[in-house]
Amino acid sequence: MALLGLACVACNPNYDMIGMINGTSPEIAQRFKESRHFSDSVGVVHLQMPKNYRIFVCTDSHIDSTHYGLAKFIHLYKADTMPHMCLYLGDLINAQGYFPHADSILHLEGVMTNRKDTIFMTCGNHDIYFNQWHNWQKYYGSSTYWFDTRNGKDLLDLYICLDTSEGTLGTDQMRWLKELLAQKKGAGYRHMIVFSHTHLFKQDNSQGHTSNLSLEETYELTSVLTEAGVKFYICGHDHSREVTDYGKVHYITVDSSTDAEPDPYYMVMDMGEQVNYQFISLLPIK
Repeated sequence: MALLGLACVACNPNYDMIGMINGTSPEIAQRFKESRHFSDSVGVVHLQMPKNYRIFVCTDSHIDSTHYGLAKFIHLYKADTMPHMCLYLGDLINAQGYFPHADSILHLEGVMTNRKDTIFMTCGNHDIYFNQWHNWQKYYGSSTYWFDTRNGKDLLDLYICLDTSEGTLGTDQMRWLKELLAQKKGAGYRHMIVFSHTHLFKQDNSQGHTSNLSLEETYELTSVLTEAGVKFYICGHDHSREVTDYGKVHYITVDSSTDAEPDPYYMVMDMGEQVNYQFISLLPIK
């Protein structure tokens, strides 16, 4: 019976059993190298914003045959009258072959790769399952980068995108993060925000090696973020909201926005000298 269940899971197009045990996309070292090469080629984004602006945050749409939640989120995002930007935290698609369908809603192919939009993407484990890293990369370019917001010449906020889709940062990405934060720590940013896919504090083995960072790596990363004075670490992956304060960093796991979720949410952050955030239901989803 157990073998029959395993065989059924293995045949399910939503479950990359090999990828859950051992990544079949290029591993994190190669993805990081390619991401940095791309980011260096297009340059850093310095996004001009007023001192008060809004961030829309969405994650885990798991697009397959339906797309209502993501479509509604994008409509709300584009219709907002306050100056705004968007962070998308990964697991855009659920299985192989759905990037064209998902991007028909986002309209980012050839746009994000030139950094000409205000939707900033990171990849999740489902996005790289089934050897899909280069498909994701075709649409969204890089999974490790930084950008900032500015008001004229004045610095506002720093944003750092990390690739944790494989359940690890890897040594090269961790080194890059440490060097970047050491460089930016005294630059004068009012808030520093790190965003990625994988949560740090919930230990869950349901997704194999992509489930979560190891305890040792979690300890190292939280220490690095605290020492640098990072304000927020924002992620998805768990499909369950969690807000944790640890070492003066606010760790926020945002709810899933998938159509299969009975109560899908997204998050809005109003940025200023103070930061206020709220979770907003996508219901009714159609």
